Amino acid sequence: MRLVHVNVTQLRVAATCPRLHWFDTRATAERQDGRKVVSRIWRRGGEAPGCGALFHTAVERFNAAAASSDEVLAALEGARDAAGLQQALMRWFNASCIDLDAFAARPVPLRLGFIAAVQVYMEELARLAVHARAAGLPAAELRRQLFGDSRKRVDVTFHVGEDVHVHVTGAIDYVYFDPRLGKHRIVDYKLTPATSPNSDLFQVFTYALMHHHQHGTKPDVAVFYLHPTRSVREARWEEVEAKRGKIHELIASMVAWSDHALGAGGLLPPGDRTYCDGCKHERSGACVAELGHKDRGAWDRRWAALEATRGEAAEARARVAAGAPAAAGEPLADEAPADEPMVEDDPELEEALAVVKPAGERQRPAPGRGNKAPAEAPPGGARSTPAEAPPSGGPKAPPGGERSTPAAPDAGAGPPAARTADVTGMLLGFDDGGSPVCMDPAVLRTHVSVVGAAGSGKTWMAKIIAEEALRAGVPVLAIDPQGDLVQMMEARPRSDVPPALLRAWEELQERMEPRILTPGSSHGQRLCLDPLRLPSASELSHIANPALRAEEEEGLLVAVAANLVSLCACGGEEESQRTFLYQVLQRLPRAAPVRLRDIVAAVTAPEDLGIDEVDSLIRKSERERLARRLNTFVQGPSARLFSGGTRLDFTELLRPSRPGRVPLNIVYLNALSNDDEKHFFLAALATELYRWMITTVDATSGGVNLLFYIDEARDWIPAGGSKPPAKQPLIRLFTQGRKYGVGCLLCTQSPRSVDYNVFGNTSTKLIGRLEAAQDVERVIDWFTIEGGAPPWVAARKGAPKGSFVARWPDMPAALAGRAFKGRTLFTRHAGAWSPDRVERAVTEAGLRGPGK
Repeated sequence: MRLVHVNVTQLRVAATCPRLHWFDTRATAERQDGRKVVSRIWRRGGEAPGCGALFHTAVERFNAAAASSDEVLAALEGARDAAGLQQALMRWFNASCIDLDAFAARPVPLRLGFIAAVQVYMEELARLAVHARAAGLPAAELRRQLFGDSRKRVDVTFHVGEDVHVHVTGAIDYVYFDPRLGKHRIVDYKLTPATSPNSDLFQVFTYALMHHHQHGTKPDVAVFYLHPTRSVREARWEEVEAKRGKIHELIASMVAWSDHALGAGGLLPPGDRTYCDGCKHERSGACVAELGHKDRGAWDRRWAALEATRGEAAEARARVAAGAPAAAGEPLADEAPADEPMVEDDPELEEALAVVKPAGERQRPAPGRGNKAPAEAPPGGARSTPAEAPPSGGPKAPPGGERSTPAAPDAGAGPPAARTADVTGMLLGFDDGGSPVCMDPAVLRTHVSVVGAAGSGKTWMAKIIAEEALRAGVPVLAIDPQGDLVQMMEARPRSDVPPALLRAWEELQERMEPRILTPGSSHGQRLCLDPLRLPSASELSHIANPALRAEEEEGLLVAVAANLVSLCACGGEEESQRTFLYQVLQRLPRAAPVRLRDIVAAVTAPEDLGIDEVDSLIRKSERERLARRLNTFVQGPSARLFSGGTRLDFTELLRPSRPGRVPLNIVYLNALSNDDEKHFFLAALATELYRWMITTVDATSGGVNLLFYIDEARDWIPAGGSKPPAKQPLIRLFTQGRKYGVGCLLCTQSPRSVDYNVFGNTSTKLIGRLEAAQDVERVIDWFTIEGGAPPWVAARKGAPKGSFVARWPDMPAALAGRAFKGRTLFTRHAGAWSPDRVERAVTEAGLRGPGK
């Protein structure tokens, strides 16, 4: 007797496309280690993101962990309505099953697809559970039925020919007893368009027939399409039973296709064009090259013919032969264990496993929030995690947003105490119904942009985000070009804070440690750019890849050279000047800090560094002019950026003076004498921040290490071909910062005014009032790229002052498209401060620092 072992995943693959099963069989034979190669597949359709691997992996993790979870048991015991239970299950899912940092790094369309799918999954689960509890089913028994039913395992042996048995094992997506119908149901979840519902339903027929043979159930079945459009295809058990001949054909055909793949006769498998767009064998050309046209191939049709001609007696005989499991105590020879080793050949699966937590790992608490786990976030959207549920009774909206509500025209919403007493996360404001709008601090890692016309309240909103970052334990480095941000050093009077927000106001005052940094002047804590920090071999030694290590070193040296050339503004061939300075910096000894005077000496006498044929790099007249200009920053009035005060050192800037404090570093640029100095200093600061980031920060640690806040971003990172000195260093922070936990926050009046590379890297966008139709069109372009233009965008033109609509990763669906007003600021917000006003405030507050 011949015994063939297959699993449920292989059945799904073969039912979707027989040729995938053929290729998997051949790959398994080539491994020669007994491990099956199985291609996990979820067909993509149109522009829908392929998040099937992530969804199925996460839900499998969720169901396994929930079976023994005390938190899930408590949620079931306290279930009163479906929306509340859905939210509780989602919070636990987010805390126990998902690595938020890894999830945040996935593409935005995939994240949104995953969020929508999990929301629908949890909603259906919650409805079922609430119905069962209302019918009197104890919570412990309900948990066992929902998550602990071992009958999801299938283990059936089919007789498909002369002395050929096929042993099928595996686990069904979901099987449960539905008290609403009084019978069992088997559900298969799909994250693809319903382009071939009959084929998808046929797969579930197979699982139902197996479950019936093994456990005596007669389950109804359903295919639940979760994304991109929610729909359900269902069938009763009687229809499943009528299709049993087709199911036998699939299993028999799998044997024949496997034999063909191994060169042992069998049948050539046909192709299924509905999967071709997502198939690696189609992309490589191997499908047609090795198996011919997709219309070629055949199925083993004997079982359908048998049932069509033999009548009821033959049907009964076939049913027993095909479905009877081995008698207890008499296993078939060479029977494989149900959990046989398997290699899942899916390009998305490795990425999915990086997002889904292994068993036993819990979500880390947000920085600075004590020991509260993110799972403790209250209803109303106080925490934004990959699949947050809408608040109980609240409206539902997909991630793209389909609802827009007005916000009050004045800034500074004050909420009722009942809505804010237990709020955690970043409290941004309140909608027109008084519900809090909150964001997870982890979102900062993926960058934030606040856009709004002059007078729209964008700086107010950005300050709220900075305040909330500090409350969450995230240090802030703010670039203040005009004097608007420096006022954050002073608290708003307690009497001006609504009572419901007083505890949050107090928390900020307890934690925030303000420092006013003034490059080139002593109005605050003076900063100095000398000596320059060039990357050393030891600082870059943690980068294991030598080529990448060399690239990072080269990039930093090129950036420093470009900054110095822009500062000197000598005219002439700037590319030659940058190349020459790069060669100088590359050869300078770095055992000790490099002073600007060392660079001047090397430019004057490059032969001392071993640079030969200098004239081939730069004309002598330009080199001499470059040396003279650099020397003016060592001696004379222009030396103020490179003399006096404390050296720019991010390790020190981000170190609190005592435990529990969180630094707020505000770099006040308005004391510099001209725009060239401002641009140069910001370019140097961004370059040094990048050097600190790649040489100091552990990229694998997760969390948010710093919020870098830049106001009036259009002046520094303009759209188009204009290239001020700080533009490239700042763009590099936006493109590279998230993997090091350095989040960026920018403000601008127009979405057209800032380089598209920056907006393309900001996953969170808060849109205030827009004035130009072109600005509305640009915002529509953003959201079209990210998964469909939401209908609320048009209403942003002429919106009230202080009104914002936001989109961020993992945002609760209930908040999508909903306008809200920023909460009351906890720090002072008035007109821009002059350098003298800054000096008085710094002196009165005792924030002079070590500079003078």
